[in-house]
Amino acid sequence: MTPFARATSTATGATMPGGPGFSRRRLLQVIGLAGGLAVAGPALAACSPDDESDGAGRRLDSLTVALPSSISTLDVTREAGIINYVIALLCLEGLTAIGADGALAPSLATAWTQPDPLTYVYKLRPDVTFSDGNPLTADDVIASIEVNSRKGSTSALAYAYAPMKSVKATADDEITFTLSTPTSGFGWVPSPSTLQVSSRAFLDEHGDKVGTPQALLLGTGPYVVTEFAPDSHVVLERNDAWWGGRVEVAKVRLDFITDENTRLLAMRDGSVDIALSVPPNQVKDWQAIDGVSIETATDNSLVTLAFNTSVAPWSDPKVRTAVAHCIDRPAVVESVLRGNAEVALTIPTTEQWGGLLTKSQVDDLYASIPQVDFDLDAAASLLAESSVPDGFSATLTYPNSGPLIGRALLTLAENLKGLGIDLKVQEITLEQWIADLGKHAGIAVGWYFPGTGDPAEYVQLLLNGAYAESGGTNLAEYRNAEVTALLDQEVAQTDPAKRGDLLGQALVKAAADVAYQPLWWAKTATAFGPGLQAEDFGPYFFLGPWVQHVTTA
Repeated sequence: MTPFARATSTATGATMPGGPGFSRRRLLQVIGLAGGLAVAGPALAACSPDDESDGAGRRLDSLTVALPSSISTLDVTREAGIINYVIALLCLEGLTAIGADGALAPSLATAWTQPDPLTYVYKLRPDVTFSDGNPLTADDVIASIEVNSRKGSTSALAYAYAPMKSVKATADDEITFTLSTPTSGFGWVPSPSTLQVSSRAFLDEHGDKVGTPQALLLGTGPYVVTEFAPDSHVVLERNDAWWGGRVEVAKVRLDFITDENTRLLAMRDGSVDIALSVPPNQVKDWQAIDGVSIETATDNSLVTLAFNTSVAPWSDPKVRTAVAHCIDRPAVVESVLRGNAEVALTIPTTEQWGGLLTKSQVDDLYASIPQVDFDLDAAASLLAESSVPDGFSATLTYPNSGPLIGRALLTLAENLKGLGIDLKVQEITLEQWIADLGKHAGIAVGWYFPGTGDPAEYVQLLLNGAYAESGGTNLAEYRNAEVTALLDQEVAQTDPAKRGDLLGQALVKAAADVAYQPLWWAKTATAFGPGLQAEDFGPYFFLGPWVQHVTTA
């Protein structure tokens, strides 16, 4: 998920985001996924029959979880949506984990070192077994890396391995990465965001069927997938051999319930125990259910408009700025999102700068970033001076898993009418939306969910000119030589303070070109049923074996 150097590794053949193997599946981590069916039949009991009704003394034997959308595969290398991760990371682990504070933590590796700018060494945890009973070996880790790094890989995570020159087992319990060039964020690559370890035997046997109902997944994590019905549900059972210890919940069922009201009714009648992505306009309704608590946290996600700077009329900066002036971001946050978001001043949130800039430095930086605020008069003046003074027509699509995005875009379309701009806002399926993003429409909406605590993650992917080619992650096809040079320097920089300074300079310069109009940084709300609570709930809660942190109140 963190962007890396543009060089292609001759040893691995991995390509960067502009390559065709990357484009559609890794353009973004989405917050909500599309599709799914309502719960059919009773939920699994969250407690044993003789439990007290007030939750006291409960045993948390099983859970039923409502997910806001469906997935087509369990394999995140093929479909890298956040819901895919929510499921897969109950089974699969990386060499490192992402802690509650967003920092890297031990997982399948107990320790790691960087003896020089080009070398990363990981010491494997002893006595780890896969859920099928076979021991984890260094060769299994290498096989899992090769899924993403081998020549011609179509993995959605292939981009992360571009700076890797080689990876070797330098001891029975040691993995060593050698890079072709210093890369500031490579330490995040072995985390579960871009590495999920399976066994070589399993990967060789099942190939393209990994993640399907026929093959499922094999990992070292606390759970085993026992059933997967796309557009319906997933069932997982406890892996009693997990190195992290025996988890309390024996069985987890995750139901895909795409309709907001159906999810609410399922919680109300006790069919589900936990529900993800509670809509902001329904929070009060959920809170009114007896015993239900709502946990809310910033998720570091970004919703932004993207203007393709290489095609008319969006190649005209006056057109881009005029349109950006026509969306009232504070009003959208207050009315559409019910205050469950914050106006986005740039790409990364203020919480993503830990270790690079202090809070006061971040505040000073963000105060210096040019903003295009709501101003219909300024918009009209700019359009009158532009290449299309009489207006034009355009189409803007959004995924059906983001209805609030659609409502916000409709307010933009209404404001544009007065300028003679006919913006057609259309809802499409998530799958079609992701496919279309790679085509770089004249105007698009991006919905991004970071998988690391590094602010460079989407700054690089959205602003670096290396990713502006068709199918790349730079939706605006934005090419500013100064910005790209700053970002290339950032990638090769190892000093945290210098990295922060370079990123800040790039953000300030890019904002003046209005290739993007950041809209909001969202918060995520999760509902926990009677007697349940979450330990350390926060932005990174679901990027790991999260069920172990669900406890009885």
